[in-house]
Amino acid sequence: MKEESKKKVKKAMLWVLDLGVNVLIIFGLVFLIQKWLIAPFDVSGASMCDTLNVVEGECINNHGEKIIINKAAYVSGDPARGDIVVFTPPGENTEKYYIKRVIGLPGETIEIKDGDLYITESSGEETTKLEENYLNEENTGNTKIYVSNFSVFEIPQDHYFLLGDNRKASTDSRSCFESSVTMECKNNPQNAYVPRDNIKGKTWFVWWPLTNMRIIRGQEYMADQATSESLEEK
Repeated sequence: MKEESKKKVKKAMLWVLDLGVNVLIIFGLVFLIQKWLIAPFDVSGASMCDTLNVVEGECINNHGEKIIINKAAYVSGDPARGDIVVFTPPGENTEKYYIKRVIGLPGETIEIKDGDLYITESSGEETTKLEENYLNEENTGNTKIYVSNFSVFEIPQDHYFLLGDNRKASTDSRSCFESSVTMECKNNPQNAYVPRDNIKGKTWFVWWPLTNMRIIRGQEYMADQATSESLEEK
């Protein structure tokens, strides 16, 4: 009987050990996947409406849609214009995550004029008006300047200029990601640009609510969508 009891105890211990190993493997895989491949993210606020956080036809001003971000998207490449990305802002507030759209690329110059955006490439040879067909009617041609003398943004190398699609309600590069217009932004204009290393991943998939489930595809800016003109002529 003692021998049989020992076998039962040994069997139970092996079962517990096997279970523990499997649990550790599962948690390890989940950790690795979230750190390097994909991760969940809750969209909060109205800054990306109508592209994100519209539930039952209403723009949600708090937690709404839940998304999956692709953290491996930029392992072998860089963010492209039109990508919707999750990132931490420049400056001291690096614990808070934002979600915005990439508008300006390293070395480019962005000018906000008469509610529209104009992009001068890093070569400085061509300026184009950005046609943003993802903006709703209320935001089209209505990109405002938050700080009076912040209408031209010269993006440093390895940095990006990001805006929310809901321009009238977005805290973004125009205000150095400050919730209100303060001297902090005016005195630290470098905080208008997001370093490459601060970008955590690209928005990939909306999984909640189920009625909103969809893949978020990249935005393509066709050459014939942009109207070339010099800023001096505008």
